[in-house]
Amino acid sequence: MNYELMKSGFWSVVKRECLILTSRPLYLFTALVFPLFALFFMTTIFGNGLIDEIPVAIVDEDDSRMSRNITRLCSAVPEIRVTQVLPNTAEARDALLSKKIYGYLIIPNDFESDVKANRNTSLTLCYHYAFLSAGSEVMQGFLNALRIIAVSPLEQTTDFLGINDETLETIASPISISAHPLYNPALNYTTYLTFPYFWVLFQILILLNIAYSFGNEFKNENIRNCLSAGNGKFINVVLGKLFPYVIIFSIVAIFANVIMFEILGFDLSSSIYEIIVVCILFICATCSISLFIFSLYPNLPIIISFISMFGSLGATFAGVTFPVNAMYPFFEKLSRFFPIRHFVVITDYLRYESHSFIYYWNHLLILISFNILIVFALLLLKRKYFQFGVIVA
Repeated sequence: MNYELMKSGFWSVVKRECLILTSRPLYLFTALVFPLFALFFMTTIFGNGLIDEIPVAIVDEDDSRMSRNITRLCSAVPEIRVTQVLPNTAEARDALLSKKIYGYLIIPNDFESDVKANRNTSLTLCYHYAFLSAGSEVMQGFLNALRIIAVSPLEQTTDFLGINDETLETIASPISISAHPLYNPALNYTTYLTFPYFWVLFQILILLNIAYSFGNEFKNENIRNCLSAGNGKFINVVLGKLFPYVIIFSIVAIFANVIMFEILGFDLSSSIYEIIVVCILFICATCSISLFIFSLYPNLPIIISFISMFGSLGATFAGVTFPVNAMYPFFEKLSRFFPIRHFVVITDYLRYESHSFIYYWNHLLILISFNILIVFALLLLKRKYFQFGVIVA
């Protein structure tokens, strides 16, 4: 009988919460429409996923046939695009600081004559490395072009000696490097950034939605109505209010995974069903931690501010752009209290190494363990509303 009473009370709260969601457009917008917009935004923001044709400049102080040939070689490299040929470094520096270009190559005076006379000379490369991704691409683009330029002075000598091109290449570069970019051979930024960044943004929306829903409802004049719908059982109120949000967020998660892995063709070594299950576990863990934070001090404006900070820190502790194990030991340990950290580790293995359960089982266990926080949230909220004279079971 008690089980039936609890069950009927649970569904009454679920029905009541669904009515609130449909009667208040803001709730439905933040829970459904905005996450879908975030999905569209994150899947299109990086374009084709490749950084190419980054604007650069050439400072040609020599103005010779060889310097013009260097400019043409640099223009032919796909990573960079020579947009300006400048007479001095002062103008190049101004263009770099104003972000019209992201790097420039300095060809010094008498460069051609020094090369022909076999005198030591140098080409100076300057690039904006405050933007790590753009800076590394500029550096790589210039190096690809300069690798061709470096062997050009040897060509006349080797031609005279009858040395073929293969031998010339061996002389110029005696050690060859065979590079194999694992898991992202196309060097596509979209492949490894879109998925975790979407979930970093989505977890902030989940945290805010749950905190706002409970904070706006759990007022002294509203909690009695919730308890009445839940047949006086506080657990019915909490689980009944969470249930519609978990369903909505899970639908968004399924849709997002289908879009990314089935339609856009993101790399996925495991089954899409496995990654969907992990996504739903992450949603439940995030809802639990949002409710737990709210239960510590149920003051909506303060909790919204704190949860926003918590979600923002999660973006850093996810380890997408900076490895967590390179942080100070204290922050590396602190990252374990953020569900997004464990979610990113698990999904990285599922996307790139399907048979790797031995490496992420502990993260999966911690992610599931976050749901225990619901029990503590229940105890804290029951104590608070009992003190206010609200009888809860």
